Amino acid sequence: MITIKTPATSANVGPGFDCFGLAFNLYNTFEVELSDQNILENVEERFNNPDNIFLKAYHLGCEAIGIHDHIHAIFHTEIPVSRGLGSSASLICGGLFACSALHNNALSKDQIFQFASQLEGHPDNAAPCIYGGFTASLAFDHHFFTQHLTLNNTWKYTLFVPDFEVSTQKARAILPDSYDRKTTASNGAHAALLVEALRNGDMDLLKISAVDAIHEPYRKQLIHEFDDVKNIVSKYGVFLISGSGSTCLLISKDPVSQVDKDAINGLKCNWKIFERTIAKNGSEVL
Repeated sequence: MITIKTPATSANVGPGFDCFGLAFNLYNTFEVELSDQNILENVEERFNNPDNIFLKAYHLGCEAIGIHDHIHAIFHTEIPVSRGLGSSASLICGGLFACSALHNNALSKDQIFQFASQLEGHPDNAAPCIYGGFTASLAFDHHFFTQHLTLNNTWKYTLFVPDFEVSTQKARAILPDSYDRKTTASNGAHAALLVEALRNGDMDLLKISAVDAIHEPYRKQLIHEFDDVKNIVSKYGVFLISGSGSTCLLISKDPVSQVDKDAINGLKCNWKIFERTIAKNGSEVL
């Protein structure tokens, strides 16, 4: 069997709505081989059907290379579902990499990126999942583009994962249909400065530039105790919604103290706290 490993991702990163993405060393792993029928093991019953997005991505890749066959895949999933950590992108990329690996590397990384972004509807999770690191991505002229961005090696990344889901559909629905010119201009300026802050390790600039007006003011309403956790850890750095939530991300210079972790553990929701590093290599075929 061939093993595919795809990382968790955190999209948006403050003002980089539907553009920025980070990859973290939290992985879904898939053991795959060709089969005479589709078999998915270690998959929740609600996802073990022909609509499974790993399976749909696999077959999309097969159609692109003119092959029609089946797959046996054993899932080992660490990335929680509907938590803003790119679980769907991880599954989609896993299916596409499985297709390529089982058919003599038939798909290039760019082809996998194009198909994954198409299935996702946007490239901000697919790009870091495939290429790793910190990426900025967009759709232009019926094509998806991505660019690696530089991260200063002094940053620390802490994920706060609560015991409840926020569906992408609900997170999208809560956003306004339009924004005024002042808001969009300001958000664009913040996003540009955020890239520089993350590159040069400037905490003061990071705190200014990470402010978002497009999605966070609305989506935080869907995340119970968002303000409580933010009040506890914001002294360390910037506290952001990961993707569409419910996970939150702290970017800091120092780790969160045990005292502050205990304070978060004392809240009503069950918050799991993970200190993670950047997955520089993205998805891998092992």
